[in-house]
Amino acid sequence: MFAQEQVEVKGMITDAESGEPLIGVNVIIEGTTSGVVTDYNGQYKLGGLTKNTTLVFHYIGYEEQVATVGDRSLIDIQLTPAVENLETVTVFGESQKDARSITGSVSKVDTKVFTTGTPAGSFDQLLQGQVAGLAVQATGEPGEASQIRIRGNNSLGIRSKDEELSTFNTANEPLYILNGIPITSSVFATINPDDIVEIKVLKDGLSTVEYGTRGANGVIEIKTKRGIVGKTTYNVRYQHTVRPIGGLGGISLMKSPEKLALERELGITNGAGYIYSPRPGDLKPVLDYKAQKYAELEGIDTNWYKELSQVGQVKDLQMSISGGVDDTRYFISANYYDEDGSYKNSWAKRFATRFSLDHNINNRLSVGFDASIARSQRSRSGTSPARLIYTLQPYETLNDTAYVSRKTNVGGVNFENPFDELYNNNNENTTWRLNINPKVTYKVTDDIKVRAEYGIAYAEGENTSVVLANPNGVTERQIKGTISKGESKTLTNRVNLSSDYMKAFGDHFITVAAGMEYINNKNWGFGYNSVGISPKVDPTIGANPQATINNSKYNDALLGFYGRFSYSYKSKYDFTGSVRYDGSSILPKGKQFVGAYGAGVAWDMKAEDFMASNTTFDQLKWRVSYGLNYNSGGIRQTLGMPFYDFTNSNTYRGERIINLVEFYNPDLKFEKTKQWSAAVDFGVLDHRLYGTVEAYIKNTDDLLSNISIPASNGYTSLLQNIGSLQNKGIELTLSGVPIRTDHFRWTSRLNLAYNINEITDLYGQDEIRVGSEGYFKVGEPINSAFVKHWAGVNPVNGQPIYYTPSGEIVQGGNAPQMIGFGTYDHPYTGGLTNIFNYKNLEVSMLFTFAFGGVNYNNLKGTMVQNVKNGEVPFEGFYEEIWLKPGDVKPYPYPKFFSDNTANSLFLEDASYVRIKNVTVRYNLQQYLHLKHVENFMITAQANNLYTFTKYQGIDPEVTGIGQPLLQSYTLGVDVTF
Repeated sequence: MFAQEQVEVKGMITDAESGEPLIGVNVIIEGTTSGVVTDYNGQYKLGGLTKNTTLVFHYIGYEEQVATVGDRSLIDIQLTPAVENLETVTVFGESQKDARSITGSVSKVDTKVFTTGTPAGSFDQLLQGQVAGLAVQATGEPGEASQIRIRGNNSLGIRSKDEELSTFNTANEPLYILNGIPITSSVFATINPDDIVEIKVLKDGLSTVEYGTRGANGVIEIKTKRGIVGKTTYNVRYQHTVRPIGGLGGISLMKSPEKLALERELGITNGAGYIYSPRPGDLKPVLDYKAQKYAELEGIDTNWYKELSQVGQVKDLQMSISGGVDDTRYFISANYYDEDGSYKNSWAKRFATRFSLDHNINNRLSVGFDASIARSQRSRSGTSPARLIYTLQPYETLNDTAYVSRKTNVGGVNFENPFDELYNNNNENTTWRLNINPKVTYKVTDDIKVRAEYGIAYAEGENTSVVLANPNGVTERQIKGTISKGESKTLTNRVNLSSDYMKAFGDHFITVAAGMEYINNKNWGFGYNSVGISPKVDPTIGANPQATINNSKYNDALLGFYGRFSYSYKSKYDFTGSVRYDGSSILPKGKQFVGAYGAGVAWDMKAEDFMASNTTFDQLKWRVSYGLNYNSGGIRQTLGMPFYDFTNSNTYRGERIINLVEFYNPDLKFEKTKQWSAAVDFGVLDHRLYGTVEAYIKNTDDLLSNISIPASNGYTSLLQNIGSLQNKGIELTLSGVPIRTDHFRWTSRLNLAYNINEITDLYGQDEIRVGSEGYFKVGEPINSAFVKHWAGVNPVNGQPIYYTPSGEIVQGGNAPQMIGFGTYDHPYTGGLTNIFNYKNLEVSMLFTFAFGGVNYNNLKGTMVQNVKNGEVPFEGFYEEIWLKPGDVKPYPYPKFFSDNTANSLFLEDASYVRIKNVTVRYNLQQYLHLKHVENFMITAQANNLYTFTKYQGIDPEVTGIGQPLLQSYTLGVDVTF
């Protein structure tokens, strides 16, 4: 007998009807008890086999399959759900709904997004381009949370040139749920991405009903890893990332020759081009000296962006232990993340650790426990290189101390030295988060199960802002320097009691679920603001004795009762109905209780007899759902009920006076959203391609927004319910495996979403204007660009001119702001992922894209408006300005361009396609033969590799003058043993 050659196989186990990876599938060598289980990505690897080995794939709720190894190194299996109804299966001790019975719109994020080690100071940065209808607008700042929207903006808000107001973001954010407990985006930086095993995006009205008053903007459910039955597995991963110094996107700054000539032409008296220009009466030695000096300056070309920036780096270390036997499963992890940004005072750090334990006490009673603690820190300067470079001359060098154009900045608020401004104006934030979640599940009968869950979450944050003294300042605060510090503490207690009844009656299967949820939030705040900093005292601990102090303390609670009924007939026809009744303490008395409800139906056409012979479709399912739920719209207790506090500065006879915290509105109501959704799910080409096409219409009433009121009230704004709007759109998701051979697999995923909204009612008004940038009009999108309509330059005098709504031409001071120039929200968003596996090699690419929206090029606008003060515009500007009567140029004579109101000249198409990520991974274990080591993976990544766009600002995703999304390059090692 000759010994057979031992071989190794690996593969991925997926659901044949949905294509989703299955976690915890048993892969057993036939005739033995040896085997493995699939990991958190649905993947497995098994060695020491022969070509004759037969593998058995078994998973509860699915039909068993077998496969012989043969000459294959890659064996992918698509498990088919069992014929009998099975509403739930148990994974990680959690009940998971059978995908066949889902009638609403629920999308999952591929877990591989979190396990490849893409550097992210905040996990939400990894969601971009992953789910149709989920729009993620990232920032370039380390650890900063992204702006996330599900199926558009549902609430009104005001947009300014630099940033969106916080009320707008709060009102439109989805609800985030971490292991059952609601969290806010402020704690994203404390979550270790590698701990995440599942993210579900609940998009339609039915799916979000169970969250009642918090679900109208959609829900993102985040679940972290728990133990998998099997031998103990240890994993260590280290990634090191380098971010080269970037640039200004589509803008190139003027070079020295052009800037000197511009200064000479415009007579900018503090500029070297004017200083070294010939004057009548200059003697020859003076003329020679000026010419020589002028020529020397023309030869200098300092890259100030490079001088003010640094190479960013990220160090990311992950460790985990996972395993379990039939009755006990455990998972432990720890993560250290350290990111240095692209300039000093820009950095983020995170330490996070988790422990979970699940244990079956007997065949009826099981318990689970999950605990995590994390600390994040992040810092950024109050400015950035992009905000400084146009105040520095290309002919100035690091050895200069004058920085001439900075001395004449309008308002005199700049530090004379740009490095002082970059380093001495910073904000630092520290956040601690502790979560403890025990739960008990008891199986009363074979059909009835009850569960009790308790969650406690404690978060503590400290934010410190320091601006050191600036002798060039014009106010006391600027001259003496300021420090402000704020501390906040939040304690959330959550109790959830629920019961489930599941019963099959022949071809009929029903599920009834009911429960109650109680959430109590306690919030404390303390802070101070100080003017006057001594160089002898550390500014982060020292404050002027005359500092003003503020504090706050408030509680809120939510009590909810919910129920769900689902019915399935022959696994072909499904109905689901959900209700929830909530009471919230943040609303005024009489308006605290509201009811949410939804219903959905699904028809599995492929299961019909007349489709049995159809070989085109592997799956064909239709879904329709409707739901009504609510959104708090940024309401705080102080906005709906009277709360009083001591004011910071107002005094009467030497005593601080008591005043309202905020001007309250006793008639406030939650925003109410009704949503219809219809979808078709399909699978074709022998389980190689899966897809979903879904359309929706979402109507929101009782929209909330801050409205300007007469100052005679003592306040200038009031939150009111003012109108209605509609979002509608269509989403397409395609995923599959175009090519699968014995050694090669190509996996591809595409998602594309179209969303458009418009205001349908303003309760008796046609339009409402709020502040300088907020404008709401019936029939228009809520985030419309509201700007002056640029008409060009008057060729006679070089002054800017504008259009009125009737088409008349007026001078700048008389020009009104108008809409009709597009929306700041992209109607089209999406992503494309391709993954190629060949034996031990994996290559993946992610493209993200957005089309149809505009962005305001604030950098370019600021440059042009400040040219008259000697600051530096973009390259080629000299040839594009009006200089004499009869010139037809795109830009006016600089001294006339003083209007800083947003105008259409600087409004640009912000559509883009971005090569977001390219990853190459290779498993070296077959060459190293390290004892007890299962995988030795080497990973190389490139992020934000290139952006295709016509936008000429910092970055099409970044509003205002901020930090762009820079290229980064990562090298890492991932060892499992």
